[in-house]
Amino acid sequence: MKTLPNLSFWEQQWLKNADILIIGSGIVGLQTARHIKNQWPHREVWVIDRAPMSLGASTRNAGFACFGSMGEILDDISRTDENTAYALYEKRYKGLQQLLADFGETAIGYEKTGGYEIFTPEDHAEYETIAANMNRVNNTLESVAGEKPFQLKSTSKLGMKVLENGVYTPLEGMVQTHLLYKKVQEAATSAGVRIMGGLSALPPEKLDSGKWRVKTQEGYTLDAQTLVVCTNGYAAQLLPQLEVVPARGQVLVTSAIPGLAWRGLMHADKGYIYFRSLGTRILIGGGRNLDFAGETTPELDTTEVHQNRTPIVQRMDEGLYVCVRMGGMGVALSALVSRELAQLVKETR
Repeated sequence: MKTLPNLSFWEQQWLKNADILIIGSGIVGLQTARHIKNQWPHREVWVIDRAPMSLGASTRNAGFACFGSMGEILDDISRTDENTAYALYEKRYKGLQQLLADFGETAIGYEKTGGYEIFTPEDHAEYETIAANMNRVNNTLESVAGEKPFQLKSTSKLGMKVLENGVYTPLEGMVQTHLLYKKVQEAATSAGVRIMGGLSALPPEKLDSGKWRVKTQEGYTLDAQTLVVCTNGYAAQLLPQLEVVPARGQVLVTSAIPGLAWRGLMHADKGYIYFRSLGTRILIGGGRNLDFAGETTPELDTTEVHQNRTPIVQRMDEGLYVCVRMGGMGVALSALVSRELAQLVKETR
């Protein structure tokens, strides 16, 4: 921990106790802060982060406004059960609609492009399984989306060496990640939330007074009546008891590709591989299933070569709350889970 010079009188006033302190200035943390501040306008609501702006998935995601491919849903069912998998789909779908209602399509660069799930010739058996289960999944999810979300569609116009049919949904789209983050940050600031970057939180300590104390690697000490952790994959570094495993999602962007034949979103391999058009370039992400052990890390570096996707929104102790484990779907989930967390704080604090 760094040694700080003595704080001036003015600096001491600036760092006086917060009422509510939120760790993590990503799109979940900032929306949670805004909702809490709107509930209690006269309370001091602070957000701290190790970086001047969020350094996690909120500013390093692929800009997918999606809810899960057929392959991902069936994979979720195999690892949990149908009710859990369908409930997660519903939360993602409704969360995305809420996000668009909150900030507007134009302001966050949203385009409803639709998305494909594609299959290589080696994936033919997986394709057959998905096609055989499509009616069952569609019949269940139609009540959520207002229409059957998935359909078989020719891939001939995509210009890819894949099976002649893929699974298409017209309900997905793309956002411009930097515009989304900008709007979320502006909304929090306008509500009166204080955002402070450059403060790397250490594991919190509960004081005898009932307050929560957070010391930072920079040598500052912050006390708050209520502490909220919204650091997603980094949460276990602060609260080791949480069942959260960091999962690095690497994202690469190609050079310009003249005559790129398609525009929209693409999913493959149960959603572990994903890519999208970015003008005349392609943004490619994922691949964690190729090296689960190597990608289970909070590090941000890329390399040469997730299991539980259900969000945790809960009260862990008196005055301590968490909103983490977005499972790679923070864009779709953030507007909904941030409201849930703010309401939980209101009901139990």
